[in-house]
Amino acid sequence: MISLLRCHFSPFSIKTYAIVFIVAVTLLFSVSSLLMLNKIASTRADIESNSQRAASAEIAQAVVQLNKEMEQMGHSLVSWDETRQQLSDPSYYIYWRDSRVAEGGILPAYVKAVELYNRQARPLAAQPQAGMPRVAAKLAQSEVTRQGGRDFIYLTVPILDVEIRSQVSGYAVIKIDLLSALQSVQHFRYADPASIALSLHEGETILAGLASRIVFKVIPNEEMSALLGFLTRYQYQSAFVVLLLSWLVYVALSSLLARPLMRLSRHIDNLRQGSGGLMLDSLGAGLSVRELEKVRNSLNDYQGQLEAMHSSLDQKNTELWTMAHRDPLTGVFNRRCFDDDWKMLLSVASGHRIDVSFMLFDCDHFKPINDTYGHQVGDQVIQAIAHILQSTLRTGDRLYRLGGDEFAAMLLDADVGPVQDVAKRCVEAVDQHDFSALGIREPIRISIGLSHAEGIHAENLVTLQKQADVAMYFAKRPGHGKIASYTEDMARDGNAMLSNQITSAVFEAIATGAGLEMHYQPVVDLSTRKIDYYEALVRIRRDCELIMPSAIFPVVDARRLEAEMDFAVMGKILENLRAGLIPAGSGLSLNISGPAIVHPQVREKLAGFEPFLKDYKLVVEITETALITQLQQASANLNLLRAAGFKVALDDFGSGYSSLGYLANMPVDIVKFDISLIRSLEQDERQGGIVESLAMMIRKAGYGMVAEGIETEQTLEKLNLLGFTHGQGYFLGRPSPKVSV
Repeated sequence: MISLLRCHFSPFSIKTYAIVFIVAVTLLFSVSSLLMLNKIASTRADIESNSQRAASAEIAQAVVQLNKEMEQMGHSLVSWDETRQQLSDPSYYIYWRDSRVAEGGILPAYVKAVELYNRQARPLAAQPQAGMPRVAAKLAQSEVTRQGGRDFIYLTVPILDVEIRSQVSGYAVIKIDLLSALQSVQHFRYADPASIALSLHEGETILAGLASRIVFKVIPNEEMSALLGFLTRYQYQSAFVVLLLSWLVYVALSSLLARPLMRLSRHIDNLRQGSGGLMLDSLGAGLSVRELEKVRNSLNDYQGQLEAMHSSLDQKNTELWTMAHRDPLTGVFNRRCFDDDWKMLLSVASGHRIDVSFMLFDCDHFKPINDTYGHQVGDQVIQAIAHILQSTLRTGDRLYRLGGDEFAAMLLDADVGPVQDVAKRCVEAVDQHDFSALGIREPIRISIGLSHAEGIHAENLVTLQKQADVAMYFAKRPGHGKIASYTEDMARDGNAMLSNQITSAVFEAIATGAGLEMHYQPVVDLSTRKIDYYEALVRIRRDCELIMPSAIFPVVDARRLEAEMDFAVMGKILENLRAGLIPAGSGLSLNISGPAIVHPQVREKLAGFEPFLKDYKLVVEITETALITQLQQASANLNLLRAAGFKVALDDFGSGYSSLGYLANMPVDIVKFDISLIRSLEQDERQGGIVESLAMMIRKAGYGMVAEGIETEQTLEKLNLLGFTHGQGYFLGRPSPKVSV
């Protein structure tokens, strides 16, 4: 398992891990701080809202209390004997109005004026006080108006006749300062008394709804504001402390681990280049970490053993050895030298543990080049490739020509990462070489298969050549960048790929359709639990046995037959549609590989499905695990299909080369999540969270979402919550050659 991980993932430096740790801690604390600051802001808003409601309640209570007091005040005024005397004899009315009313103690201080009117609603005074309203025959109890920038209440109270209570003898109008009155009848804790005013224009008058027209400001809660401010400052101070501690951790890791390891790494690089002595001599003082010091001493011993082995090899007779072990065409070491060195390596490694990497090189499509341009040009191509590879390998590494266009190299004391770097340099060097001087118009490319034996005994080294050969086949497949490192999965797939019977069956199925068989798996609408359409899955039947896709597609990929296989499958699906195997009113999805979607004949092949669009929902699933290099052409073809009525789905989303890149650059209606993403929802909380966030983002972008590999009710319920529209899997229905209605 460890070897597999090392083949797939490049290691990072300690400084990188330290930076990742600091960034993770910083992000975690930032999220926590943002949540706390958001909570503080929410609390502040709640307090302000509560204060606003309390202040509104105070204003409403003050208006109610003022109405009661005005009622009592009006009753007291009209019941006063002196008031009735003025109606019967207004001789001293001016004196009574201007002095006696204020001295009588009947009216509170916020009353600014009083005016009496006779039964005919005429003022007793020849010149009424400024601003006093005219009294109509039918008058309201009170009215509010704005005069000179201040708000006043004019309270009109009828004065009833003493003898005939139903008869009105006159009227009393009381002018009240609204702000002073409200402050007098109510002690305000929440509303700012100085800010209370009416939303009236100058001269505007209202007869009702006084409370709704009052505007005010809330008295700020100084203690709570101070507390919330303290909490906010505390969050910022905590952020500073976390950043400081993270920086101290980074400095400590750099000093104690990163720098010593970099010194060890530089020394190892010097040794590989043939310079530098033992680590103990070059590094001077001992390392600060005990384990690192032990590693250094162990490497010194190991380096000494390797130097002894190289010294032994150098003692051979150079001239005779060269004649017997050099390839006459290229000058690199030949197959005999390879066999001798391999035996020597097995002998030296006997009883010891040693790291060995094996590199197998092969020129892509060399036979057509050799046949087209002649053997002389072919020999020149082989010579150029040999020279490029030898100059690109590390100093001291040997290049062997095993035969034809096949080369090999053994790298001792080499980890997987550096070996892959060497392989990349070799591929790039050949790509950049100008072969046009030989008259060759096509690009010359190489593929490299890598195998690695890490710390194992010599008897297990014999499998390296076979492993590199298997990896070579995978290096030639799309998506591997011309370089592949051997894994156990390759061994299983390689056995299927190299099986003559399976290969023959695949070729026969593509050429004649013999044995080609379609199985259909239902895709269910998760909202109704009903089948919406079916996915067409290819099988090949040979001698009563069913060959599954896991054995079919390694052969297809290795032989570059993706488009041919897709076209053969399309023909078989059309036969099934015409035979009525798929019920009308449902739908069908068919998989198309990357090479097929950019093929010039893809539109012609898919045109046969267009008559069925009126009765079927047809979905074209672009297999995301196949690298699409011509995105512009692929997008153009997909747009034509969508215009014709097809739906487009991005299949195996999350398992291929550039999921989000394809989603952003190709016209897609449906995103089909790979089974690995669906399983991570239940198996790994961290990866599950990433999948949930990804699903939320894609759903918000407006895509339909299909989940593969549904096997339990629990998974189905979770996918419903995440917004998946469709799903398929053994829990919902297995693939079958017969479609159930």
